[in-house]
Amino acid sequence: MSTLKEIQDKFQKSILQQDATVMDDIVDTSKEERAVLLNVYQHAYGARLIEFLENDFPKTLSYMGDENFENIAKDYYEVHPSDNPNARWFGRHFPQFLAKHPELINNPECGELAHLEYALGTAFDASNNKPLTREDFAQLSPEDWSTLSFKAHPSTTRLSLKTNASEIWSSLHKEEELVESKSKALIIEIISWRGDNMARFRTMSYDEAMIWDEANKGANFGQICEMLGTYWPSEEAPLKAAGYLQAWIASEFLISPV
Repeated sequence: MSTLKEIQDKFQKSILQQDATVMDDIVDTSKEERAVLLNVYQHAYGARLIEFLENDFPKTLSYMGDENFENIAKDYYEVHPSDNPNARWFGRHFPQFLAKHPELINNPECGELAHLEYALGTAFDASNNKPLTREDFAQLSPEDWSTLSFKAHPSTTRLSLKTNASEIWSSLHKEEELVESKSKALIIEIISWRGDNMARFRTMSYDEAMIWDEANKGANFGQICEMLGTYWPSEEAPLKAAGYLQAWIASEFLISPV
């Protein structure tokens, strides 16, 4: 006969994995069969997980529709059962799951829309590191600039979109007529962040996106200027780099030189 602890562990496993592990330890009642009783708990747990996803991806839900979203959400928690006490992280694999789901193979904008929503959500939740300011650069000597490197604020996320998911998000956010989904001939470079206590995103030009990505890999200011020389005349590259740096500081993209 199973101990109370064993029954509790089996019950938890049956709820989390949506299986019948605990069935032998459940007895029928005068009002209902044991399979129905277990299903009540399993259904309630699954419905709660779907609710978490709906809260984290409201625009993806609106775009896909309730029924379609719920069906794919059920597929998701079977493949990615909750493994963290904090429900905030349950949906962390959801954008990638949508991107690879066979029913959405012709709708790549769904996965990208979810990626954008998740980036905005994590931007809002990110730690409150003090952003870098112009005053922080006042103490630097001219000799310091060439080797200066940077550290991104935890709220920033870079995305490269192949569809117009950002336009879809904007139309849903503004409650305007939904734009038609389409794949883009050129990749749309996006950065999301938290500014003025709000989650935001904007597009980046290709040269800005390139140097941002390289800066996050450790490239210093001198190297960034050299890289921009592939887009602009060499004499203009330092000014372009300085302009982008000023924009990053103004938007609170950075926290401190490394």
